[in-house]
Amino acid sequence: MGKVTAEQWPKLKHLLQLRGFVTQKSADHSGSSYKFGPAGTLLKRNIRQTWWDWVVIRQDWRVFPVEGGILKTDKSSNSLRESFQEECLDHFGDIHKMFNSALPFSLAHTGVCFKHSVKEPHHFLFDSRELTSLVTFSFCRPQSSVKQFDQLVTSRLMWWRKFAGSPSSFTEKVSKDEENVIHIQYEFPWGPDSVEVIKNHGRNFLESSSHPDIKELMSSNQILKPSYGQESCVPSVIESNMFLEGGMLAYILDAYTEKKTFSLDTEHEGKGTRTVLQLHPAFAPYNLSIAVTENGNPVLKQVIKHITKEIHDANILSLDVSSSTDSLEHQFIRNDELGIPFSVVIDDTTIDMACIGVRHRDSTLKEKIHITEIKDFIQRQIQ
Repeated sequence: MGKVTAEQWPKLKHLLQLRGFVTQKSADHSGSSYKFGPAGTLLKRNIRQTWWDWVVIRQDWRVFPVEGGILKTDKSSNSLRESFQEECLDHFGDIHKMFNSALPFSLAHTGVCFKHSVKEPHHFLFDSRELTSLVTFSFCRPQSSVKQFDQLVTSRLMWWRKFAGSPSSFTEKVSKDEENVIHIQYEFPWGPDSVEVIKNHGRNFLESSSHPDIKELMSSNQILKPSYGQESCVPSVIESNMFLEGGMLAYILDAYTEKKTFSLDTEHEGKGTRTVLQLHPAFAPYNLSIAVTENGNPVLKQVIKHITKEIHDANILSLDVSSSTDSLEHQFIRNDELGIPFSVVIDDTTIDMACIGVRHRDSTLKEKIHITEIKDFIQRQIQ
């Protein structure tokens, strides 16, 4: 998959609105806000879930998930938060008291932050005032902070590339403006831009804090120990902050493909090419879609109902638009543009031979399988 060209960029934005990924909610001089339709909401959810699995469930050391309010409180008034550093400090003392945790350990936080100003030029989701941050704050021994920082950068870059069709489009770059800061970037149509920032704050993050709980721990020499039986120390703090909407856009751009087609359909815009979002199966909004050739057949309706229940019981998310009057080709076009990996075709053969057709999004190849095999087949493919 190649880079999205300047000519393709407006076509992609139109596609995202057409298929319910994203629409602009409001706009003024200070920036825009966006809302997400069914496809966009599911895509965001899937990206967030894979991040969660990677940084919380599969992490080698203990990770404590935490939450915070959307407002931050300062001396004069309440205001919308711009980062999670305050929440991190709020929870640090509580985690210490509850678990007396040895180093290293991390706090994981997800939620919306707000930008008070937006720089020109605007770049679609990048100019939104509401940004979803997926953040970890890792606490480790000062002596091992450089090693932990390098390992985290390597791990996070590996995560970005794991789900990309063009892994080399995700790169790491050392910040020119700040010390001990690495940006993970994607090559957007306007140039490289950051989708995640990783900072090694060192000991200063806690030592310079005016938070009451942190000051109490510091003054009482109760700050966390590297391991049981060793002297107390002030941990170094490494922050990893992922920009979910930016990551979502990066993966959509990475997945966007225009393929030559020999379709004779003259009604569909873009005749001669097939637009496909080749999203990783872990990210695709739906795992499969039910496509039918005769939606008026009552027997087929019962078959569809049975198949839909079976795959839903297996936690396989499907898009059932079996009531649609669109041609089979148009159903495939819609599914490709939604990034759905598989289209399950139900026709008269399903009744006569208990077989259903499965069309693969990326290759358009079709195969026949027995109706009882659909659940196991899809589970194998998406895993």
